[in-house]
Amino acid sequence: MCKGITLFVVSLLGMLISGCTPGQLFGPTLAPSPTLTYIPRATLAAEYSTPSPFGIGSTWIRPTDGMVMVYVPAGEFTMGNDRGDPDEQPFHTVTLDGYWIDQTEVTNTFFEKFMSETNYAMGADKQGISFDGSNWSMMDGVNWDHPNGPGSGIEGKGNYPVIHVSWNDAATYCAWADSRLPGEAEWEKAARGNKVYTYPWGNTAPDSLLANYLQNVGGSSEVGNYPAGASPYGALDMAGNVWEWVNDWYDGTYYIQSPAANPPGPASGTYRIQRGGSWYSEEDGLRTAARFSSKPEDTDIGVGFRCARGTSQ
Repeated sequence: MCKGITLFVVSLLGMLISGCTPGQLFGPTLAPSPTLTYIPRATLAAEYSTPSPFGIGSTWIRPTDGMVMVYVPAGEFTMGNDRGDPDEQPFHTVTLDGYWIDQTEVTNTFFEKFMSETNYAMGADKQGISFDGSNWSMMDGVNWDHPNGPGSGIEGKGNYPVIHVSWNDAATYCAWADSRLPGEAEWEKAARGNKVYTYPWGNTAPDSLLANYLQNVGGSSEVGNYPAGASPYGALDMAGNVWEWVNDWYDGTYYIQSPAANPPGPASGTYRIQRGGSWYSEEDGLRTAARFSSKPEDTDIGVGFRCARGTSQ
């Protein structure tokens, strides 16, 4: 399992343990990512209601939930990291069909709509990690709308990423939204583009204007708050804020034998992959190549998701 991130292992008393720090990608300084003008969902024009034209900068509003999606064109990109953790190696060229990916993580408002329309029974109503701004602890009754246990809530946080969702919950939501979880290769291309970027915005180390990380705001933040950290395709918050589930099973050696075109991920496994780092990660966890894995039924105060869909959908 990848250890190239800061992990939080919380006992009943709570404790913080830092993982190892693999090397960063090296190379010439690359041009900065294109400037993104973030358009609030409510003000997008009606003509964007169909996925056309296809190209960088294209957006589309998903009818089911109103999520803005950005387009990632077909083509090659370089995946992985020759100088990172062993499970990130080697660099390899991957060709993907074009697809759409959510501009931001799925928010509490969107998830509330899903819950009210489906009466979905979540598995995440159990012991979980809570954080009061200073202390970490294990608590009963933690779920998506009580992220810090009984008595807590999400009032005023409709535009924050939904958390305490398992892989199973995330996959069910995306299916309801006529989408799916992104494949690991799709997630990485949407984050780094067709350049070997260390981070979504380029090779510059993160700071408080580019991403929410290292507890610099004490928790998750509203989605879209870091437009300077946008990926080359206009996807936001792909570094920091919350870890994001992707579709693939975890296999530490998968890159060695993965298909060169549209890799589907391992056929089976024990753990599912998370990408992107979170508000409590160190900068190493924000790298576009960094991988983490967790059991599909697990939830966390720093884990959410976004959806994707192919052009054929």
